[in-house]
This record gives sequence, structure tokens and C-alpha cells, in this order.
Amino acid sequence: MTLSLFVYGSLRPGQNNYDQLSEAVVASRTVLWPGYLRLRPEGYPALSLPVSWPVLPARPYLWTVPESVVPATPQLAFSVAGEILTLRESERLRHHLDDFEGFTPQQRDYLRVACAWEGEWIWTYVAPEERPEWPLIERWPHQSGEIPPWR
Repeated sequence: MTLSLFVYGSLRPGQNNYDQLSEAVVASRTVLWPGYLRLRPEGYPALSLPVSWPVLPARPYLWTVPESVVPATPQLAFSVAGEILTLRESERLRHHLDDFEGFTPQQRDYLRVACAWEGEWIWTYVAPEERPEWPLIERWPHQSGEIPPWR
């Protein structure tokens, strides 16, 4: 069994935390994902999705996606570069990723959601709430002084 996860920050191939899941990676493809990034105070990015994007909320450690029809997705102007990783699924990996991203029953540093993407549900971690005080960034790692083109 496999699961699909969109990564846009430190879990991307070549970044400092890729080793947290690299042994489970079966395949990777680069995509432009809907939304925008904000820079968290700790220096890591947080994805915010468009309000109109079809998503399913998750509960910590539960990675079951309903076998329902995946809704069509709207056309959007802004996007985030990242990778969709196909991972060998294991309970240990699922727990580890939720713990690593701070998505536990006691902690909500990020939320994990399933997003509609090209006819399937893809998991990703997103900002737990809109935080306008966190600066908008175009990509991560963020270059000092870099301002997103839509700002």
C-alpha cells in the first residue's frame, strides 16, 4: 500500500528534513499546488489553501480517505512549488509524520488535510489558521528580502 503526500518545505527532496521520510519514498513528481506560503516564526513555511479548494479534514494518526468521488478543482492564480511523494505506507510512518509536523491530539502546529488533486485525494500539512502577521513568501527556503510577485 502507498499514500500520497504533497510537500513544499523541509520535507522536500534535497531539504534538511527529507530524511524523515526518504526511506519510504517510492516516487516523486514536481507540481504547482494551489495556495500560498507564509513564513512561520521558527523559519519554516506554512501552506494556506484557497477557501474554495475541496479538502477533507483529518484527525491525528488517522489517514483514511473516503472512497467518494473527488470533486473538480477550480482554476486559481497563485500556486506553490512542491512535490507529490508516493510513500510506502506504514503505521509507524503515519504516526511519525503527524508527530514530526506537530499534528497530534495535544498539538496543532500544522493540520493535515486531504486535498482534491487531479481526481484523487492527496495529503498535505497546512497552517492551522490564517496568520497575516506571518510574512508571505514565494518559496522555501526563503531568501532574505524576497517578496512574492503577487504582493
